[in-house]
Amino acid sequence: MNARWLSLVAPITLAACTFVHTRVLSIAMDGDAGAGSDADGNGSAPATVDPPAIPPDAFSTLKAPADAHAELCQTDDQHPNFPDDADLLTKAFCQDLVPGGVMPTPHGLADLQQLLGLSFADPQGSNGAGGNPAFAILGHSSALTARRVTSITPTTFVFTPPAADGSPPQGAYALLAFDPGELFVEVAVNDPTTADLNFYLVQFDKDCVAAQAGCSNVDLLTPNLVTGWSNVRIYEMTTALDDTIFDCHVCHQPDASKAPLLRMQEIATPFTHWFSLQTDGGRALLSDFHAAHGVEEDYGGIPAALVDQSDPSKLAAFLAATGFGSQPNAFPSAAVEQQVASSAPGQPGTNVPPGQSPAWQAIYQAAAGGQFIAAPYHDVKVTDPDKLAHATSAYQGWQAGTLTDLPDLRDVFLDDGLRDMGFAPAEGADGRTLLVQMCQECHASTLDMTMTREHFLVDQLDSMSRAEKDVAIERLQLDASTRLRMPPPLFRTITDDERQSMITELQN
Repeated sequence: MNARWLSLVAPITLAACTFVHTRVLSIAMDGDAGAGSDADGNGSAPATVDPPAIPPDAFSTLKAPADAHAELCQTDDQHPNFPDDADLLTKAFCQDLVPGGVMPTPHGLADLQQLLGLSFADPQGSNGAGGNPAFAILGHSSALTARRVTSITPTTFVFTPPAADGSPPQGAYALLAFDPGELFVEVAVNDPTTADLNFYLVQFDKDCVAAQAGCSNVDLLTPNLVTGWSNVRIYEMTTALDDTIFDCHVCHQPDASKAPLLRMQEIATPFTHWFSLQTDGGRALLSDFHAAHGVEEDYGGIPAALVDQSDPSKLAAFLAATGFGSQPNAFPSAAVEQQVASSAPGQPGTNVPPGQSPAWQAIYQAAAGGQFIAAPYHDVKVTDPDKLAHATSAYQGWQAGTLTDLPDLRDVFLDDGLRDMGFAPAEGADGRTLLVQMCQECHASTLDMTMTREHFLVDQLDSMSRAEKDVAIERLQLDASTRLRMPPPLFRTITDDERQSMITELQN
């Protein structure tokens, strides 16, 4: 992998944006005890739910712009024609090294897609054909922004179309992931010269970042987000980014002794949480999406006329062709959906009451035991029907011009499902179990041991020094406004009692 990253102008500041909200109380509802801890997979909501905030200092450790660009564009003995024989992102942003070349200044998502060869040549055409890139849309995620992704604010994946015969891509390829509400996109690209797979976080500013009032939900959660970019900055996973909460290694290289991988947990039909007209669940998610967004709104770099062509099988084929068809702790979609539908006949259109699935329970337990990243939810929908209806109505009002502001459309999760989604721990867990489920994913001896956070290794808790345990206790007690808070609320929510149980275990 290239040990380089780029910042075109200045380090990002999120202090002005409205990411940090007040703590939300969630009334626990009646239900079976032990969500995620028995075969039923049902349980009450956490007594309190911390919002998935990004702290203002999240990126404060990243390098200065001039040093960053120098690092990204540093030549090496592996690329005789650098930057033109590097990965697509490096090639594009290091063109100032080429005689007569200039560094690009993308002003929106469409510009970035063009640089990566992912522009839509025919907005009325087809998915992955006629000069168009391939794409798929996801309504529930286990990635960086998992606690913000639903059917009303889904993630889009736009990528190089896979070959019809399943053969590996010829030359350079790219995959871009976009989430509404975020001042960044994620990009994975291969280096055709070295055969490395490189991961980047592409950050950008909007005018609202510097405004006194900060960025509003209208700035962040509508089509306004994909235009008006400035100060575009690119950070590669092998640099300072890997010691922030946005480290790519946790998901894409959970075993440092192995090469990085592309992830798609739901890689087999019926692709439970993916939009698709070919599946019952996919149609249910598309229905919820269109109820809010209508059918004329471009979304996440995908033309409006093509949204219904979302095709997770194309992404699965892309991963298989690039060598990642076998996924760790893969989600058994067919078995889970059949069991959920049998236990709750209203599924997938109605997710209250939730379904039950022994097949899902097995992968949940493996993830909760610290072996893998969190398993996706057992039901197709992760949304609370009442919250979703409120957000949908608000978005319709904004589209119609009757509302000038929006609530946070991402705040629509079913509180009773947060434990089974992996965002909250299993109910009634003791302190050690809580540390494993909430922390070990990012703090394990299989990860990159050069990072400072790997001084705290949950899988080596019994041999951990008193001093390191005390640091962990201190960080468990920090306010959510700092990047040092454990666990980061962007990924996890725990109650005060659960936090104290973790502290008590660390005091041993």
